[in-house]
Amino acid sequence: MQHYLFLLLLLCGAPSAWSFDILQALPKTAPAPQDNPQTAAKINLGKTLFFDPRLSADGGLSCDDCHQLAGGGEDKGTSQGRSQRKLKRSAPTLWNVAFQTVLFMDGRATSLELQAAEHLLDPAVMALATEESLVARLSSMRGYRELFRQTFGDDTISLLRTTQALASFERTLLTPNSAFDRYIKGKKKALTEQQKRGLTLFDERGCLSCHFGVNFAGPAPGPAIGMGEGFYELFPNHLGSEYDQKYALADDLGRYNVTQDPGHKYMWRVPILRNIALTAPYFHNGSVNTLEEAVRIMAKTQLRLQLNDTDNADIVAFLQSLTGERPQITLPQLPSTPGYTPLPTRNR
Repeated sequence: MQHYLFLLLLLCGAPSAWSFDILQALPKTAPAPQDNPQTAAKINLGKTLFFDPRLSADGGLSCDDCHQLAGGGEDKGTSQGRSQRKLKRSAPTLWNVAFQTVLFMDGRATSLELQAAEHLLDPAVMALATEESLVARLSSMRGYRELFRQTFGDDTISLLRTTQALASFERTLLTPNSAFDRYIKGKKKALTEQQKRGLTLFDERGCLSCHFGVNFAGPAPGPAIGMGEGFYELFPNHLGSEYDQKYALADDLGRYNVTQDPGHKYMWRVPILRNIALTAPYFHNGSVNTLEEAVRIMAKTQLRLQLNDTDNADIVAFLQSLTGERPQITLPQLPSTPGYTPLPTRNR
């Protein structure tokens, strides 16, 4: 049974969505799997790998290039992979991503570790040909051998250990203390009157039916939905609006491309709304430039509503209250390779 269908029916049938189960402040820490507990050494290794372009085949692309932590944790349009190759989708944010039960917009990865592995080996992204090529690349650098030894007890380098470290770092990418967080904890003046009206409209118009919970993206891993069980929505839910063609919203079939299940056409993982004001352009193809327009489109395509300008502005104001405090992240010192490069294409 699809958990998200049960939850949607439950929420839509409830007389009110106002509860701490539906509206939650961001926790101080994110969940981690038992087979990959958080350690300081592992987080440090993951941060080093995250910023190192030598994880890509041609040495020209780091994780941070598509998931820019100096900004919204994503790119600014459809992503560019290896050798500036343009991809068909926009990279989603990594801020607070540890509270998602599946990764990628189509939910094809069931953990942060698997998401990292796919990116490393994807010929359109990091483009490492095999696990062996990754191991050879990192093992050629003394600094990485030492970092892996400090983290895992020996200097054996593997794809699994690499992705465990990357995932551990990504689980620290939390943005607490937004105006909304302060409000839900009892500081009622943390939101402006306009933002409070926007929150009321967000509930009354039905937005909370999908956008609830820690990330305003459905349940975090827990009793309702386990890790790997995604929470999805149809987008566009109501085909035929003027926005479908204007922004090519229906050109990508979403999760259907993964499962080939006709019932999954136009199904997407419910996106994170925390820090949404920082992550323009919007939607899977990065086709919409402003949050104001994105709200209008969601009202029309999902709920068959035409918002007036005042209501639209109030909802936008509420969404801006979800911007949290991004932690200060110092750039790591990458392992050096005096006198040579580990990139084969540059040894010619």
